[in-house]
Amino acid sequence: MSSTQVRQELAGKKQAGGRSLESGMLLLRYSHVISFVALFVIASLISPYFLDLTNLFNVVRGASMSGVVAIGMTVVILCRGIDLSAGSLVGVSAVTAAAAAQYGSPIAWAMALLFCTILGLVNGFIITKLKMQPFIATLAMMIFARGCVYLYSDGGDVYASGADAVFRWLGSGYVLGVPVPVLLFVGIWLLFVYVMHNTRWGRHVYAVGANEEAARVYGIPVDRIKMQVYALSGFLAGVGGLLLVSRVSVAEANAGNLFELDAIAAVLIGGTAFDGGVGGVAGTILGVLVLAMITNLLNLLGVSSFVQMLAMGVIIVVAVVVSDLRNRKA
Repeated sequence: MSSTQVRQELAGKKQAGGRSLESGMLLLRYSHVISFVALFVIASLISPYFLDLTNLFNVVRGASMSGVVAIGMTVVILCRGIDLSAGSLVGVSAVTAAAAAQYGSPIAWAMALLFCTILGLVNGFIITKLKMQPFIATLAMMIFARGCVYLYSDGGDVYASGADAVFRWLGSGYVLGVPVPVLLFVGIWLLFVYVMHNTRWGRHVYAVGANEEAARVYGIPVDRIKMQVYALSGFLAGVGGLLLVSRVSVAEANAGNLFELDAIAAVLIGGTAFDGGVGGVAGTILGVLVLAMITNLLNLLGVSSFVQMLAMGVIIVVAVVVSDLRNRKA
């Protein structure tokens, strides 16, 4: 074989390898889209009840509560943080709103959102000023906030006695045939898709997550951004709690339990890197819907809730591995 033929063969192999790498990159980059489409098709084939309009509305309505929390978690993770207290803050919001429902919806909602925002701000203060790791700080807040819920409710349910029609409408009402929680979730999602990519604040969040020290050098107020991010996560956890309690007009002591794990899984499935600076809110909605469809399908098939927990653990591991591979290739 001549040297020219050898060079041509090597060039052909290199070109084929390049095409293979490019195909692999595309699969990794759009893995959340592929997962969503594949799961939707599989669920439609396995269960005859999945495509029922009522069932689909229930899937999206249920996803809205954890989905709002996942949006806040996305922004936190983009800033290279984590918020393990999000589920407990959902419980704080639900119990506060239920307890204050007798004073009218505006007061109940304002109190719930204010408490959760303050607790989120405390997370940010501990992380930025006391220099505590986000995992430890938010773990402590998770325990503290859940303890407050148990202390007030004595481990029981808190009923929204005297709740008005507006209070119940937030969780169970419809606008033009679409559930209100779905509209609120989509509206918040669209807002943050815009904010994260078209405002200076959004660009600062990405900069802090990508390289905190470089962000400081460029004059970005890193501590302030972090405190705002955690306050935002607390606020959106509060919104999730309002959607939860207003649907059934009762707040359980364990309301919002493990919502933070669902949110983290949705964020990772949606393509956001766990070590910050890469990804975005746009993909989070697919992660939320993927988890909601899996849960719904397992329920339709009569699978035990314990098995569903095992499946969730596997999904989180796979999501982290895929996210890591995606970032390495990038």
